[in-house]
Amino acid sequence: MSPSQSQLAYEALEEKLVNLDLVPGEIYSEGQLTREVGFGRTPLREALQKMAGHGLVEMIPRLGVKITEIDFNRQLAILETRRALDELIASRAARRATDDQRQSLRNMADQMEMAAQKGDIPTYLKLDHAFDELLDQASRNEFASRALVPLHIHCRRFWSYYKIHDDLKRTAILHEQLMRAVADGDEKKAIVATDALVDYLVEFTRKALELV
Repeated sequence: MSPSQSQLAYEALEEKLVNLDLVPGEIYSEGQLTREVGFGRTPLREALQKMAGHGLVEMIPRLGVKITEIDFNRQLAILETRRALDELIASRAARRATDDQRQSLRNMADQMEMAAQKGDIPTYLKLDHAFDELLDQASRNEFASRALVPLHIHCRRFWSYYKIHDDLKRTAILHEQLMRAVADGDEKKAIVATDALVDYLVEFTRKALELV
């Protein structure tokens, strides 16, 4: 089934949020956002309503759409929630992934390593997003996957905002270890790799807080 116009508008907005083209704390009119994403008002409004439900934007009557500000305490709460859901998704993906999905994970791990070595941030972010989607599909748990979607968007946006404090190569290695554990069908190793990645994200968040 082809994605709807509202879903495409959501994805376009998501990319601009993550890349910080839509600035945290700024207020935009619907007209501005329509021009930004290139979709009509109806699909845009549907996408914005969904984003508001995910805590990514705030609809302000008679003013416009406020992009949610980045908050450290909120980010730590997101990571706390992510840990349990990420463990579930990773372990189930390790158990249920198809052979094609496992090979895709191995290929993705190689591509992420190359992107990190080159410092290619746009490619790295796209791979991170694709990895989340592939894990969700492989886990075959639509409820956990649905709950994780906005949390991952918040995390990618936070990372984009404070990436100067990140060790990209270390982050890539942690992602690669998780990808390969799932690809190998090792549930216990996948959970350990998930925890290591979330531990690092908590460390990264606290480091960013100390340096701002």
